[in-house]
Amino acid sequence: MIKRPAIADSPLARSTEVIRLIGIHGPIKLRDLEAHVSFSRSALHRICAQLEALNWARRRVSDKAYVLTYATDDFFASAQFSAPEVDQVQPVLAMAKVEGCYDLTLSMFKNKMQLADVDSTKPPTDWAAEHSLFFSNAALSAQSVMSEQMQKTLIAKAMIQATPEEQTYLRMGKYHEEIHKARMRGYVLDKTLPSISFSWHAETSAICTLTIEPALATLSARQEFLKNHRRIMERFSTTCGDHFQSDEAAMSELRAYG
Repeated sequence: MIKRPAIADSPLARSTEVIRLIGIHGPIKLRDLEAHVSFSRSALHRICAQLEALNWARRRVSDKAYVLTYATDDFFASAQFSAPEVDQVQPVLAMAKVEGCYDLTLSMFKNKMQLADVDSTKPPTDWAAEHSLFFSNAALSAQSVMSEQMQKTLIAKAMIQATPEEQTYLRMGKYHEEIHKARMRGYVLDKTLPSISFSWHAETSAICTLTIEPALATLSARQEFLKNHRRIMERFSTTCGDHFQSDEAAMSELRAYG
């Protein structure tokens, strides 16, 4: 087997590469790992021993193959997405974690066509990495703060990659109705989860979406959330306003029509 091209020659880069390979190919034996790396066998043995010592990987008794542990998943899932918007909203997420009443998920466009979750107060396994631009409430909310021309351009490009189900949904016209409602209200309310998603422009001009939902999945929590959804949204919107530059006058005008 042809070995992979050499990566940056540092202990951190080598360890990261081994973790990535175990994650992709695991369970994988040591001799098979050797075929994928460009550095020496002794270096690979040291890295695997370190991963075992950290409980990031374990060697199965049955076949001596390496697999990653949940500790590795938790470590990498808790790592911050590197962006100034994420750093700025940390006080809001920290407040939600301390109170324990709500789960918050921050989403951003990681590129022009991909809205993804970049930080959350929920356990990492509970939140999706990427949103459908057509079916996701977070994506609807994000598009509601775009200019109409920008939003039309986005959807025109997204249609090329859309599934038949998404294309049918778009042709029905309900999608555009939801965007219009979100522009008037200033947020998207999902009564089935329930959750609220609202968006704003950060100082960097990035579009950020914060989705709020009850931390406890009880009937009383759900009813309380739906009863006070506007107050909850406004509270977090105000809190985010301390960390993000937004056009509050425009937001107030939009909500006046809600």
